[in-house]
Amino acid sequence: MRWPRVAIVAAVLAVAGLGAWEAYWRVAQQYEASYRNSDGQWAEARRRVDRSEPNATVFIGSSRTQFDIDLDVWEEETGVHGIQLALEGSNAIPILTHIADDEDFSGLLVVGITPPLVFLPGIGLRADAVPHYYDETPSQWLGNKLSYPLETRLAFYNIDTKLFTVLARQSWWPERPGLPWQQPEVRKIENMRRDRQADLWDRVENDPEFNASVTGTWQEILENLPPPPPPEVAQAAFEALLEQVAADVAKIRARGGEVVFIRPPSSDWFREFERQASPREMVWESIVGAAGAVGVHSEDYPELSDVRTPEWSHISAQDKTGWTRALVRILRERMAEQGIQRPEMGT
Repeated sequence: MRWPRVAIVAAVLAVAGLGAWEAYWRVAQQYEASYRNSDGQWAEARRRVDRSEPNATVFIGSSRTQFDIDLDVWEEETGVHGIQLALEGSNAIPILTHIADDEDFSGLLVVGITPPLVFLPGIGLRADAVPHYYDETPSQWLGNKLSYPLETRLAFYNIDTKLFTVLARQSWWPERPGLPWQQPEVRKIENMRRDRQADLWDRVENDPEFNASVTGTWQEILENLPPPPPPEVAQAAFEALLEQVAADVAKIRARGGEVVFIRPPSSDWFREFERQASPREMVWESIVGAAGAVGVHSEDYPELSDVRTPEWSHISAQDKTGWTRALVRILRERMAEQGIQRPEMGT
């Protein structure tokens, strides 16, 4: 064997194969290279509170908080570039407790509420992010740093394009009766920035077939949720949650911090499901009331509700600029009504 020639042929085939795979995702699937929203990226953002910005504005919640708020616009309005710690498919309340237990934090905490998710028994889909923040090894830290240049240059280097994920969603797999239901993988719907803010992918809005795939996934997941516990058990759990919220907010205020709550918009089938499964009076009003905090519900303000949510749950990337500006103004007004003056909100 002439090994130099073998090596050259192998390298050429590898480059050709990777090039073809990258072209497929960029051209045929319209993918754009963006950050992967990894646990390492979350831990990196989380450490900003510990090391350099204890008086920062911090955002927590589910993907709606991550998608709907434009951190650059928020900075234009307030002078503060916030720390985005929202986690998709996750319950904000355990993260509220996590921040409340951090003696370093004494800034402004903006808590996004997605009503059905507050009933999750724990954090939810991204439960590994907090342990990763505490336990990240040097090799994991370095791997995350080395990954960033690839994430922004290769469209196929995305969690949605993993080989076995792609194979599993192909239609050639026969349906096997009797198997337990498995939650479908949520497709790529965002382009992630370095500071963890997400923009709803244009294809979700402009490609009807892909949009139907995304909304169908939401519907399938929500229609297959496990049955609720007995009413007395559910009531006791919710009362414990409200007590936890009140204690967490009090702990942050005792250090000189402040907490406000927001309810980003949703629409169509998703909104109707929320009305039935988690009525506003029962969930939103109870949480804000227990916290004794400012709460801004998008449906109370035309400028916050008159926006496009193409797949029912997240604001269009084109509408988030105006939505963020309106949110800052309304929060400022509501806080002033209660005599709350915070330097994080600007003047």
